[in-house]
Amino acid sequence: MRLGWLEQPEAWWSSEALRAVSRQIEHAYAALPGAEQERLKPLLARAAEQVQDAATATRLRKLVGPAEGLRVDLIDEGDDIGPRLRSAFETADEPAEARAAALDLLAAFPTQGKPAKKWLTEAERVTGLLSKPAALVGALLDAALDAVDSETHYDHSGRTYTVPHYVTAGNEAFLGGVVAVAGVLRDSTLLPQLRRLAVKTVTVIGGQFGNPRSLRLANSSAQAMADIGGASSITELLALERSVRHGTLLRQVRKAIDALASAQGLTRDQLLERAVETHDLDADGKRRTPLTRGSAEVVVDGRTATLRYVDEKQTPRKSVPPDVKQTDAETLAALRNDLKAIRKTIAGERVRLDGLMAADRRWPLDNWRTWYLDHPITGRMTRTLVWVFSTPDGPDVVGVPLDAATLVTSSGQQAVIPPDAEVRLWHPIHATGDEVRAWRRYPLEQQVVQPFKQAFRELYVLTPAEEQTRVYSNRFAGHVFGQVQARALMKGRGWAPVAVAWWDDGIDHGVARRIFDAAGIRAEFYFDPIHDQEPVATDLYPYCTSDQVRFVDVRTDETIELAEVPPLVLTEALRDVDLFVGVTSIGADPEWLDRGAERRFETYWHTFGFGELSAAGEIRREVLEQLVPRLAIADRCAFEDRYLTVRGDLRPHRIHLGSGNILMSPNDQYLCIVAGRDSQAQKLFLPFDDDPVLSLVLSKAFLLANDTAIKDPTITAQINRR
Repeated sequence: MRLGWLEQPEAWWSSEALRAVSRQIEHAYAALPGAEQERLKPLLARAAEQVQDAATATRLRKLVGPAEGLRVDLIDEGDDIGPRLRSAFETADEPAEARAAALDLLAAFPTQGKPAKKWLTEAERVTGLLSKPAALVGALLDAALDAVDSETHYDHSGRTYTVPHYVTAGNEAFLGGVVAVAGVLRDSTLLPQLRRLAVKTVTVIGGQFGNPRSLRLANSSAQAMADIGGASSITELLALERSVRHGTLLRQVRKAIDALASAQGLTRDQLLERAVETHDLDADGKRRTPLTRGSAEVVVDGRTATLRYVDEKQTPRKSVPPDVKQTDAETLAALRNDLKAIRKTIAGERVRLDGLMAADRRWPLDNWRTWYLDHPITGRMTRTLVWVFSTPDGPDVVGVPLDAATLVTSSGQQAVIPPDAEVRLWHPIHATGDEVRAWRRYPLEQQVVQPFKQAFRELYVLTPAEEQTRVYSNRFAGHVFGQVQARALMKGRGWAPVAVAWWDDGIDHGVARRIFDAAGIRAEFYFDPIHDQEPVATDLYPYCTSDQVRFVDVRTDETIELAEVPPLVLTEALRDVDLFVGVTSIGADPEWLDRGAERRFETYWHTFGFGELSAAGEIRREVLEQLVPRLAIADRCAFEDRYLTVRGDLRPHRIHLGSGNILMSPNDQYLCIVAGRDSQAQKLFLPFDDDPVLSLVLSKAFLLANDTAIKDPTITAQINRR
């Protein structure tokens, strides 16, 4: 092969043609006399700088030989990331040779696809040259995390357009190499940075027609997190799963978790329950760290984790003494980071345990004790939940575990846990009405806070109307809800929604699906776009109307009659749909009418905000009927159909138990109060953590019971208007 064409214009060097013939260049160059090689070296060096493909550039640079100094010019300067990456390399506390090798390695990462085995082998070698490889990788990840978006301006048809961009193609490949090396290192300290990079790069920029900053980097970060492995990896992947809603990245995260499970011969659920971090907490959910004077103690109570100071007399204090703060600043900072990680694990376990309510999982007693009761974090929650202990030849024993051998029943009596029992979570759908009422009294009487609604879980059974429609439910049809918010909720509850966007006018309807694996059933919730509403920044129609809920046999893809759907699947699926509609309905927005929004939906808004109570509203009333008599404002409160009536000094107020909206007597004038938290309401005991409307109703009740003390002019003006 002749190499005279290297003297052609440099624009040719950056083309795909140069990449295609780079291997032939290697062979032809090797056959040239030394003098001819020396003559061509400057041309090859310039070609290496011009070519867009990183692997081709690395191949050409090897022909030229080592350059003097650190080749930071291998990193693009066309974005805010490039200068930060260059600075990280220039200031790294590593030998020059090791830094140069790392630069060459990362610059050779492919611009498309996955790295070859040869590249990964070289990565193992290069990281061995570095004294602190994780520190360098962490600094490079920080460069990407700290970088801001850049802007490109171009003119078209007499107008100037501005397009934001985060990373050039070359730096995207370079960062892909950084992320891949993080996976090779398997250093768990890099996990938080990888998770944050995934969140940052999956975020859409550019407005209505924008795209994620770099979906490739987001997916690569999730894969690197899985490559690191270990319990910390699972915790961070689950945190990533909860914090993003991009379908492609969610699939990548779930695929990574499934791969980790498969590699260990486990199901996804088995892996997740085995991988819950203990954070070095003891069996009581505590960890004490000695300080110069006294100690710092982390305490987990099942709802959250707290960090407190314990003095030399073993007395807990509200604050750390100033001298201890100063002398133990580094230790206390590390403990605060640990506290964040523990709270992240608690949040993940709350979601995971709630998901088990729909799974009907069962455990041998020994496994249940190991993975649930005895775990320092999961165990705090396990001891607030109701469990069923079954034996082959005896009646079920139902109760809340006190220890490994004892439980307490709904009547407050202690009972022995059968030693050969199989364990499952209790679900009210399988219980009688008397049993459900008894277990709803228990947390209120014992002041037990469950991490999610178990005893007070909403139940959905077949209605006469659904017996008539047979294969579909219209129970939640006809609601107007926000699509963007609903999609986020759907994904968080394990549903896969199909987007309804302006660019797909041929779509018949939107649908969200959830598979109940144990039953082999797929639930489907249908909805339709409101076409005359302008699409939002994500190209989605902002509002949709809800339609049918159906159930499909996963194996045959045939619709199942509602009467044939297992009660557990039916109630959990309809509960989810009720949540989607209830939270994202325009009727749940107290300021909808005040903003001058679509007046055609005014009747629907009033119907939703003040109409019949949903299952969640009925549960809310049941809880409040037992809580309100214990409150300081009890003599000012009464229940009236679907309202909590609060007698203020200025006028009576009625708070709707479904929406939290307020009507004022005597003329049913609407009172708009933006959601807030009353200090007295915040201190109240509530038997579960996951009902913000319940907290809102109580906050408004405390506020309105003393309506003469309200200072907010936007509220007082409404109350005084007759």
